[in-house]
Amino acid sequence: MRFAASAKPDVLMIVVDCLRSDRVFGPGRTCRTPRIDDFSRRAVAFPRMFVENPITSPSFASFFTGCYSPAHGVSSLLGVQMNPALPTLAKILARGGYHTHAEVTGPLLPMLGIGKGFKEYIHRGQNAYASTRWGSRVLRNLRARRYESPWFLLVHLWEIHEPRRVPPAFNSAAWGASLYDRAWSALDGFIGELIDAAGPDALVVLTGDHGERVGEEIPDGTLLPYFTEKLRIPRLDHEEDTRVQEDVALYKKRGHQLHDASLRLDRITRLENGRIAPRERLAIILNLLWVALTRLRTQRFRPTPEGMREMWRLKKEDYRIGRAVWLGDSRAAQLQMLRVTLSQFHLQHGYHVYDYLTRIPFLIAGPALGTSPRLQESTVRHIDVMPTLCEILGFEVPPFPGLGTSFAPLLGTGAVEERPLYMEARGGAQAPHEFYIRGIRSGGWKLAFAPVDPEAPTELYDLRADPEERVNLARRKPDIAVRLKKEANVLAEALRSAVPGEEPSAEDQTVLAETLRSLGYL
Repeated sequence: MRFAASAKPDVLMIVVDCLRSDRVFGPGRTCRTPRIDDFSRRAVAFPRMFVENPITSPSFASFFTGCYSPAHGVSSLLGVQMNPALPTLAKILARGGYHTHAEVTGPLLPMLGIGKGFKEYIHRGQNAYASTRWGSRVLRNLRARRYESPWFLLVHLWEIHEPRRVPPAFNSAAWGASLYDRAWSALDGFIGELIDAAGPDALVVLTGDHGERVGEEIPDGTLLPYFTEKLRIPRLDHEEDTRVQEDVALYKKRGHQLHDASLRLDRITRLENGRIAPRERLAIILNLLWVALTRLRTQRFRPTPEGMREMWRLKKEDYRIGRAVWLGDSRAAQLQMLRVTLSQFHLQHGYHVYDYLTRIPFLIAGPALGTSPRLQESTVRHIDVMPTLCEILGFEVPPFPGLGTSFAPLLGTGAVEERPLYMEARGGAQAPHEFYIRGIRSGGWKLAFAPVDPEAPTELYDLRADPEERVNLARRKPDIAVRLKKEANVLAEALRSAVPGEEPSAEDQTVLAETLRSLGYL
């Protein structure tokens, strides 16, 4: 399935941050999404796509490169940059004649490197929602045919990310049992307008970047309670969408300062002594000061009792980070950043590899696709999207060991082999020796463990008998746990050894390809 050079379709890619698959396909869902339901009936729909890392920056990097995070380098939320030597979807499409545009928000800051290959990469504030002038501008551009064909437009939506964006007209049980469901219901109309504005001949993709925790209980004796106790993070009850107020989240408009501070800390901790030189201290302190001032300004204009309490707590955490930086202790500063990211957003996502955090929907439709609409129950991986889109659009993907596998045959009548999925979670901040969960999903089993902490518990789930992952079988099935742990560790090392500086050597490519093939990943 390849389009000729003269018949390349326009491509609209809608990525909804925190979109769980069960909110598009789940029979028990309480949201109301008539426009999305209609699109689903016209699409080839995959309810079983899984991401490697359930947090935005690593997930987008995996999506655009088709590689796991040990290869592309974006393993967490802060202090990371994508490997510039890797080809990306945007670069490949741009070289093939596409006019590439991106409308993104949240942590997808230009400094991450994810925007490489886009002719236009617009990072908007996190309060520029679909209902604001930003949404009107995007729709106006599409309807006025502002983008020169063939175009590729990425639209990253933030409405269902905490703090949920729920217009008053949708804030009732009629639109969903939780604020998450109501925010998703409210977004339905805008997504329908986007699809209509793209035109009848456009190829349209609707997907997410990771899942979200919406009321799920975290059982005792598992990895997260172990880490929260070890790191002295307060055990937080999850009261759905009541603790994080919109005014508190506004400080993230200064997210690039926090990211830059973390990037500097991460670079410093790679040195032998990990001490912060005096010349670095001032830059980091100024970045943190900008974040604190933005929080203060937010509360000056939007005070609420809940927001003031939360802001005071965050200011104390800023102080602890700044104090560690001033004393030259980069490790303490980085550890405090980890505590902030694990506690500040009340364990929404990014802290584990449970299915409700890693399972997303993937829908693709368009008359040029030439396939019949249907529900495709095969399990596919997020890293497979880039090679799939390149194949159906007629572009060659430069070979790289560890690259995902195209599932384009599933859009027709073909089949593909189901492959294991490597997984990671780092809690948001770049601190692998304090909080690092590695996982693997293979042969109906899910394993999660802490590779650098032998005292941490291991979690093993039989996904066929226990799809909700409630019964930990690690003690009862030690042989399976040991086998999967070895497989995950071998894979992680193989992927990491293939990270290119400019280009991987032929020998490295051969060794990695053989390792991945032996494990069933190629």
